[in-house]
Amino acid sequence: MPRDTKRKLVIIESPAKAKSLKNYLGKGWDVVASYGHVRDLPLNRIGVNSETLEPTYTVLPQKRAAVAKLRKTASAYKEIYLAADPDREGEAICWHIYKLLQGKGITFKRIRFNSITRDAVRAASAVASDIDMDLVDAQQARRVMDRLVGYKISPYLWRTVGKGLSAGRVQTVALRLIVEREQSINSFIPKEFWPVTAEFDQNGSRFQTKLFKFQGKRADGDKYSPGNSEKADNILNRVREARWEISSVEEKEKARKPVPPFITSSLQVAASARFSMPPSVTMRIAQDLYEGFEIDGETTGLITYMRTDSVRIEPAAIEECRSFITDKWGVENLSPKPRRYRASGGAQDAHEAIRPTDVTRTPELMAGIIDPRHLKLYSMIWGRFVATQMINAVVAETVVLVSGADTVFKVTGQKMVNPGFSIADPAQLKITSEIPSLAEGSVELENVSAEQKFTKPLPRYSEAALVSEMKKKAIGRPSTYVSIIATLKKRTYVELKEKKLFPTEVGTVTTDLLIRLFPHLFDVGFTARLEELLDLVASGKKSYKEAVSQLYTPLAASLEEAMRRLPEIKASMVKETSEKCPKCGKKLLEKMGKFGKFLACSGFPSCRYTRPLGEAAEAVISDVKCTECGKNMLIRNGRYGRYLACSDSACAQTQPVPVGVKCPVEKCTGDLVERKSRKGKLFYSCNRYPDCDFAMWSKPVAKECPRCGFPLLEERKKGVFCPSCKKKID
Repeated sequence: MPRDTKRKLVIIESPAKAKSLKNYLGKGWDVVASYGHVRDLPLNRIGVNSETLEPTYTVLPQKRAAVAKLRKTASAYKEIYLAADPDREGEAICWHIYKLLQGKGITFKRIRFNSITRDAVRAASAVASDIDMDLVDAQQARRVMDRLVGYKISPYLWRTVGKGLSAGRVQTVALRLIVEREQSINSFIPKEFWPVTAEFDQNGSRFQTKLFKFQGKRADGDKYSPGNSEKADNILNRVREARWEISSVEEKEKARKPVPPFITSSLQVAASARFSMPPSVTMRIAQDLYEGFEIDGETTGLITYMRTDSVRIEPAAIEECRSFITDKWGVENLSPKPRRYRASGGAQDAHEAIRPTDVTRTPELMAGIIDPRHLKLYSMIWGRFVATQMINAVVAETVVLVSGADTVFKVTGQKMVNPGFSIADPAQLKITSEIPSLAEGSVELENVSAEQKFTKPLPRYSEAALVSEMKKKAIGRPSTYVSIIATLKKRTYVELKEKKLFPTEVGTVTTDLLIRLFPHLFDVGFTARLEELLDLVASGKKSYKEAVSQLYTPLAASLEEAMRRLPEIKASMVKETSEKCPKCGKKLLEKMGKFGKFLACSGFPSCRYTRPLGEAAEAVISDVKCTECGKNMLIRNGRYGRYLACSDSACAQTQPVPVGVKCPVEKCTGDLVERKSRKGKLFYSCNRYPDCDFAMWSKPVAKECPRCGFPLLEERKKGVFCPSCKKKID
């Protein structure tokens, strides 16, 4: 079949971009999608040669049909342009597609664009280049490192802790941060302190102060405040007896600079703090903003690529921003010189910071085009970017000292002098405290008090705080933060409670074991050095083989020693108990499994009696009777959420937890029960499945809709609604 020399084929990752790209490129261009990765290491074997460390790739089973379609499509073209995302992962996808499609008479070119707009796509197609093999090698090195750790160490966990567990080069180090934070919280010893506050009055103006100095020593903060009630009482008595005056009023104007534009980690942290948005949701919304929305009949990307750790801004974008600021707020609000930001050490500078693709698309203009959640994130990105090119804000800070005898109280107040960049991004600058106009001279003491407090440990990590810490310690990269946290939750190594990450019993035991056996491999510093090494591979300064060898050498040595100690480690994971097996009378052993500690009969395999302990054993007696023996069922927590188990340990009957609502399907006699999806999301379905396939995501309410008569309602965040007529029910 002759190849078409007039038409060109573009292969992208996501089909969502295909229509807009074809419109941008115009006649003579066709666009198809690969739907992400098409080749990877094999699923059922390690796929890495232990001697040469070279990988072996295979077409993913779920992508065979897509690859066959790509091959058939590509056979009709002479020029093929590969346009996956502009990062290492995207470069590797392009290389894999090239390896699958290469043939006589086909020319392959690589297109990289940092935003999906007409100008960016056309400019990129005009300067198409070759695949960057240094970036491909960096991605391959990361993939092979992760495979080696996973396939070499995970089986060891299966033999010592429990089947189904996994170790990860970055995943385990992230888990280590969570476990060590929990250990520091548990071992923390609170210290008592008594902060002293006083209220004064000057000519009718009252103001609150904090103890600053006592007998010449600083007393502010929990390290210096009175350490017990006796000392606090002594201070209070002296304060009440003294005469007071304002001894100093000092006012200084301070300039505040705008912070750099967003990178992946700072975007996730800010969205969590401002909107309580989990990192996974933030990235999903950012992906939508990057891929674009229909504006004036054309799909256009609203932000630049969202997986980046560079704060660099393209010169053209800076000039457009400065022109916009001049037009909207006047030249007096424009920074004297263009602000340019430098990336931190170790940051990949492949593409710029996250910013709007067109600064004139203000949040106000986008309000009727994109939904509220997308608008929140877009507004935050837009404001942070525009602020970078505006003048500094000026804040007047007033420090007032109130003196009496040998004691000094202090209060600090702020007021805005010039809002500067905060016009565009108010969230960056908040006035913390305002005080009345005060002058040196006498004041009257109105009240003084001391409150008992105790020092607190560092808080547990939220998902966003963990991302921030991983960024700070150079663990992982922007493209991996969300997937690492998702894996930790999926493996039940951590639980998310009250928006904080708690390590589970299994997560703690697994981490302690891995650090004990592989201390070098799962060291935070070593993991960070490997990330630096991958950056050197990406820049062509190190080879693929050098990078992988630096991981494999300590891995092989540690694994050999761990295998030598296997009998000792296995024995340490089992403890004898005095309890007898209720089935056969032999001793029960305390063991560790995938879901925590459990008791197992020492007569295994002839006796298979087991009973959960610790976290896994937490149970609540329900009113539901066991259908086998008639005893009450217990509500337990398992891998897939809550379930009912018979209270008689000799009975193995289990069933889903009912929610007290009948199935609404006509003629169905079933009840709705709790279930969890493969991704761990709670939903409710009929217990007569598969005979009845009714299911719903929201919690059902056993009340009939007063509007349409539907037999149940559903509970959402904003109230109770009817799932049939969609109306809110008071």
